[in-house]
Amino acid sequence: MDETVYSLNGRIVAERDAVVSVTDRGFLYGDGLFETMHAYGRTLFRLEQHLDRMKKGAAVLSFSDFPKTSTLEKWLQAAVDSAKYPEANVRMTVTRGTGPRGPSIRGPFTPTVVITVTRYERPPAAKLHEGVHAIIATFRRQESAATAMLKTLNYIEQILARREADAAHADEALMLNNAGLLCEGSASNISLVRDGTLTIPDPARVGALPGIAQLTVLEAAGNLGIPVVQTVLSPWDAYRSEEAFLTGSMREITPLVRVGENEVGNGKPGPITKKLIPEFRRIVERECKPYVFPRD
Repeated sequence: MDETVYSLNGRIVAERDAVVSVTDRGFLYGDGLFETMHAYGRTLFRLEQHLDRMKKGAAVLSFSDFPKTSTLEKWLQAAVDSAKYPEANVRMTVTRGTGPRGPSIRGPFTPTVVITVTRYERPPAAKLHEGVHAIIATFRRQESAATAMLKTLNYIEQILARREADAAHADEALMLNNAGLLCEGSASNISLVRDGTLTIPDPARVGALPGIAQLTVLEAAGNLGIPVVQTVLSPWDAYRSEEAFLTGSMREITPLVRVGENEVGNGKPGPITKKLIPEFRRIVERECKPYVFPRD
C-alpha cells in the first residue's frame, strides 16, 4: 500500500508526527488556505499559478509572515521527490497558525504549512469515454462573501452540496450562487458548449473560483481556434447545452453527459470536448517533460 508523504513546515515527517496544535486557527476557525496540485512525474503542473492564487488569498486574509514563494517551492518539491510517484495528488494547506484566540488577527502568528503527497490513480477510461453525471445542489455559493473566489478552508458549502450528489449517486454537484446563476462544482469548474462556442461562468460575476485547469482549457481552446465566452449562465443553459465538461487539477477534463434527469446534448462526450482533452494533455506533456500520458 502506498504511503502518504507528509511535510510539516518544511520537514518530512512520519504520519504520527504530522500534527498541528489544537490552538491552530485553521482548526479553530478555518482560518487558512489550500491548493491541490497535480504532479506529473516530479513536476508540479502550473505551480506558479497555484502559488500566485494562494498569495492573493493570503493578502485578502491579511496573513502576516506568509512564507516566501521560493520557500514553498522548495518544500513542495522536496515532498514530491520524497514520494517518487509516477503521478501524485499534492495538497498544501497554509493556516494563520497559533496565537491569541478570538476573531482578532493582531497576533503575533506564525503560519503553519502542511503538505501531503499521495499517489494519483487515473480514473477508469469509462469516465472519459462515457462521461459523468451531476446534479444541481440546493446549497448556494455566496458570491458576495469576502472569501468568494478564494480557496479557503471554509468548505462547508461544498461539503453539503457533495453530500447531495452522493445521495443521488451522482459524480458531482453543480452549485448556483444566490442569484440562481450557474457557478461551479463542489470540487470542479463547469464549462458548456453552445453553438460551437466554449462558454464558462465568469468568475468575477458569479463568484466562482478561477480554476487552474479551467484556465489551461481556455489556453487549449485558443490553440485550437475554438471561440470562448465568459458570461453568466443559468441552470437551463446547462440543460440545453450541446456539450459540457468538468475541470479540475486532478480530474483534468471530464465530459459531463447528464445534469439531473436531463441529458446534455446527445448524452455522450461531444466533439469539442474530445478535441480539448488531447490538447490539454499536450500542454501538460510540454511543461512536465519527460512525463507522457498513458494510453486510454
